Amino acid sequence: MMIGFTLVIVFLFVAILIGVVAKSAGGNQGRGGYIGGNYRPVRSGSMAAPWSDGTPPAALGVPEGHPARMAAERLEAALGLDMEARVKDRILRKHTRMQDKEWEWTWFELKRFFLLCGVLRGVPMYSSKVDEVWHEMLMFTREYEQFCKQFTGDTIHHAPHGAEVQPDQGERALFDWAYGELFEQAPASGRLWGAFYRTPMSASRLQELDSLSADELRMRWFNSKAYEAKPELRQAIDYMVDRVRRQHAAAKEPAQGESFSRDRIHDSFSRDAGMTTGLLSGLLIMNSVQSPSAFQQEMDGAQTEEERKANSGCGSSSSCSVHDDSSDSRGDQGGSGNDGGAGSSCSSGSDGGSSGSGGGSSCGGSSCGGGGGCGGGS
Repeated sequence: MMIGFTLVIVFLFVAILIGVVAKSAGGNQGRGGYIGGNYRPVRSGSMAAPWSDGTPPAALGVPEGHPARMAAERLEAALGLDMEARVKDRILRKHTRMQDKEWEWTWFELKRFFLLCGVLRGVPMYSSKVDEVWHEMLMFTREYEQFCKQFTGDTIHHAPHGAEVQPDQGERALFDWAYGELFEQAPASGRLWGAFYRTPMSASRLQELDSLSADELRMRWFNSKAYEAKPELRQAIDYMVDRVRRQHAAAKEPAQGESFSRDRIHDSFSRDAGMTTGLLSGLLIMNSVQSPSAFQQEMDGAQTEEERKANSGCGSSSSCSVHDDSSDSRGDQGGSGNDGGAGSSCSSGSDGGSSGSGGGSSCGGSSCGGGGGCGGGS
């Protein structure tokens, strides 16, 4: 009799304890925490933040008059609506609840990634959502190869890495700089790529800006094959080489008593003053040279509220995760949080492999196929 009574008491105690733990866990929804050294805000409830209702801008958001505008228009023409429809169909079979706007912005950012591959020697893939769409596109081997040849003159190789290997965060600064030089920030930029302007340009990259000539820098950082094959990409690359060299020179010789600001970036490059891109990328170079230890604070302070929202991926205070490997995007979920990593990169440089020195940007691992990518035909 006493044993039975004791068992009842133990059972009630365990039930109460479980209830207290569950309530405590539920009460923490919406609060942040540190995971792997990174602050990760927890999303409130199960509702995902809505994707922007806006329409992705024409020519990938490369402004009119920008030297890369023609390359962006060629890229969109080379892809065409048929390729988009076929890739979208494959994605929606896996993610039946994906919203139309989520698809539009993810496809848009993949096209931006391809333009980056057209100008840079190697580009890490920082978004698992965008990378998944790229994987599905590679299934159309012949069409993918035709697109690459038409756009860059060579195949943009997909270099997958193991699941445990993440792109080199030290090289993120070059990605952010090139992105800011080419594109106006879009509502989904930070949500899909992870937070921008968190990493200063590495010391080895800055040393290369000090020591290399314009031609040497172009060979080291940029896509040499595309430069030779496509006049519109040559024009964009020449512009970007000139920009980064002038930005670096200005950062090393600040005006007496003058602080860094958006206005000063405009004034320093007056012949580019008509551009709506390049302000934050110019500040990235300046703060990498002058304020590397306070880089994040300086970059945050230089941005407007709208820019901070787009660049951080935190459109609202409870709907983002700064380094989320996008577990929502798997299975039948539509996806919600921002992205921050994927196990692949593109290789489109002269050696088909590594990007420049200064930290090894990403093109290790293995490339998919010698011609058109991974997988079988269409």
